Amino acid sequence: MFFSAAVPSPNSQKFPPEFPFFFPQRHMTALDREGIADVLGRVQKEGAEGNEGKTTIDGRPLTEKETATQFVTEDAFEVLKVIRDPEHKDYTLGDLGVVRRKDIAIDYTSSFRYGTVTVTITPTVPHCHLTPHIALCVHERLLRYLPPETRWKLVLKLTPNSHNDLEAVTKQINDKERVIAGLENKDLLKEILKCTDDEICCL
Repeated sequence: MFFSAAVPSPNSQKFPPEFPFFFPQRHMTALDREGIADVLGRVQKEGAEGNEGKTTIDGRPLTEKETATQFVTEDAFEVLKVIRDPEHKDYTLGDLGVVRRKDIAIDYTSSFRYGTVTVTITPTVPHCHLTPHIALCVHERLLRYLPPETRWKLVLKLTPNSHNDLEAVTKQINDKERVIAGLENKDLLKEILKCTDDEICCL
């Protein structure tokens, strides 16, 4: 299933306004302040160890021209790392290690007509109830910034053993109809933009 690099048109198929899937639940706090401090410390340690690597296309290093003109792993990380955590908006997904450079992969066909972006998300706690909401924020940012000349397939994964309902959540966050429904729900989109809008993300 491929997406065009744009938010779905308001004239496309509509889903029921009560569609509940991606709404964040307010009754549970995923992390306390001590937990956030532990997460930040771990992320800083991982960053110091270095994990950049080189982006490759079809198993070969990028040429200088391709590096200059194509959307690469570093671009995707810069777009996603600034998303605000929906529960702790003083922190970003990059701050908390929910998205990491080493967990993003971009592959193209040889003609560059089709591309696949694979992002592995690491929830801050195994019972994180906001994982689907975070995933939708990732979809929204990527669909906004991916070059429109290429048809993109977005694949979201969860780090192994990082969530209590890993298989079910992984299936839900890659359900194209659910993603489209979430982006077309005005109330939900308003909540998403509180985490993804450029002014909020300070790009």
